[in-house]
Amino acid sequence: MKRLLAFFLLFFVLQIFSQKQANIWYFGQNAGLDFNFTPPKALANGELNTLEGCSTFSDANGNLLFYSDGTNVYDKNHTIMNYTDGTPGNNLLGDPSAAQSGMIIPKPLSNSIYYLFTVTDNNSSKGFNYYTIDMSLNGGNGQLIDENNDGNFFVELQGGNWTEKVAAVKGQVCNTFWIVTAFNNNFYSYLIDFNGVDSTPIISSVSSRIDERGYLKLSPDGTKLAVANQGPEEAIIYNFDSLTGEVANNEIFVVESFSGDGEPYGAEFSVDSKKLYISTVSEFRFPNNPPVDYKLFQFDLTATNIPNSKVLIHEQIGGSADYPEGGFRGAIQLGPDGKIYATIPTTYAQPAGFAPFLDVIENPTANAADVIFTKDAIDLDGRFATQGLPPFISSLILLPIDISDDSGTTINNQDLKYCIGDNVTFVITDPTLISGGSTPAFEWSFNDGTNTSVVSTTDRLDLLDLTMANSGTYTLKIELTNSCGDITEYNAIFNIEVFEPAIASMPDDINRCDTDRDGFIEFDLATEQNSTILSGFGPSVDLTAFQVLYFNDETAALSNIVSEILPNPYTNQNAFVEETIYARVQNIAAFTNIFKKQRD
Repeated sequence: MKRLLAFFLLFFVLQIFSQKQANIWYFGQNAGLDFNFTPPKALANGELNTLEGCSTFSDANGNLLFYSDGTNVYDKNHTIMNYTDGTPGNNLLGDPSAAQSGMIIPKPLSNSIYYLFTVTDNNSSKGFNYYTIDMSLNGGNGQLIDENNDGNFFVELQGGNWTEKVAAVKGQVCNTFWIVTAFNNNFYSYLIDFNGVDSTPIISSVSSRIDERGYLKLSPDGTKLAVANQGPEEAIIYNFDSLTGEVANNEIFVVESFSGDGEPYGAEFSVDSKKLYISTVSEFRFPNNPPVDYKLFQFDLTATNIPNSKVLIHEQIGGSADYPEGGFRGAIQLGPDGKIYATIPTTYAQPAGFAPFLDVIENPTANAADVIFTKDAIDLDGRFATQGLPPFISSLILLPIDISDDSGTTINNQDLKYCIGDNVTFVITDPTLISGGSTPAFEWSFNDGTNTSVVSTTDRLDLLDLTMANSGTYTLKIELTNSCGDITEYNAIFNIEVFEPAIASMPDDINRCDTDRDGFIEFDLATEQNSTILSGFGPSVDLTAFQVLYFNDETAALSNIVSEILPNPYTNQNAFVEETIYARVQNIAAFTNIFKKQRD
């Protein structure tokens, strides 16, 4: 008897000089997440203590490189990184009270240089600046350097007052990024290529003033820009050109002033760039103010009328039975797993109002009616989220690839076990996701706990006539090279367990003497027959997962007609007449589901 269980898959889909570089997050009050685990594992070793802004970056294997709150920069050992002159990097011109205090971008075609961009908060005049970090220095722990050899460890791109907004995306030209910020009625796009940062921005003027507070996000495909303007209570979508860096003045207001939707703060696109999420708060809340309301909306960017596609996904109304403290403003951030993570504190600066959990939009690409929002999904292990989560280059995170078994069922994040003799095939569910560029290179590897070997280099894995030797860990790696020579790598890891098949044994006939000669005898079928029937199951089979049911009709036994299951103990129905009893062995879970279906 086959037992259907699940099998575990872990996916990360990132480009070669950004592969797994969004896997480690540090934010809030010493909180962190490690996306090298599924679900992400809470980290309790971070040094950040920030009310809002934060930024983090990892290497191609998902190992932490450094992180910052805009003022301090910490290396992978969680110590303050130094400048090359020996002074500590604890005086950067960003601000942890800025919504997006920093953004980290690797220098194209460099193995060691990274740029840390910082923005000021709306109450200071530190402007928009960047720092250069060389990770080859200080034993691989990195140092802040004077890249331009002009006596300065930072470059001022814009001085004076500035917004708290910054976003980045890969450019259409090979080996380029765009980093975008805004002030008043202008967006400023700076090109980053193998030469470094071009300090002359592409300036795009728009009709509406950009508010200092709230998030700025670019879609993963580089075609859309969304801005959350907290002050005027507006959220606006623009077209973005990742070839030229220009922002089109084609404003689409998805949240409008005085609409009752609240003040926009968080913004994020789904990984397929087809959905936009905006989080709002009814008003600002200092610790002693009354509770305020939090709302999270989805907008369908494929709709003819995008504002009319608005659907409320989640809300926390202050003073309600479910949320007496309501919910304050908080970031929403796309993760390497394609899910969107939300922080919802209840106040601005009161520790009791910080969030010990992160909430999750489990399937952000789904239509609103099918979206699953999980409250308190990720326990932060005694640490706390505040209002910010680390933003990343939006094109770091691509649409995850699904794998199906030979039944056509998508098996991501499941756990399957098989029986000896089974045949199973694994294929890419949607091959178009890895189309383009050169021919993909596939490599399926198998590890039996001792050795690793390549078992297939095609787009499918066929496992035929399974044996116990097939139990182990299988790894899929797909490499796709585009016209720029960049490699996008897809990874999948899954475990398979193979068990001996469960084979029922035929019991002996039961003969009894009718001592009172009335023609009827009571039989304890379970006690007398179960152990014999199950005796043929192999030693690896969990007998507690199975049950034996008895019927006096073969059709009823084959169809598992619940109403005809014989009671135990059982008394024969016809006096002095031999009866044939049919035993059915089945998985307990299967019986429970069938019984529920028939009962409903």
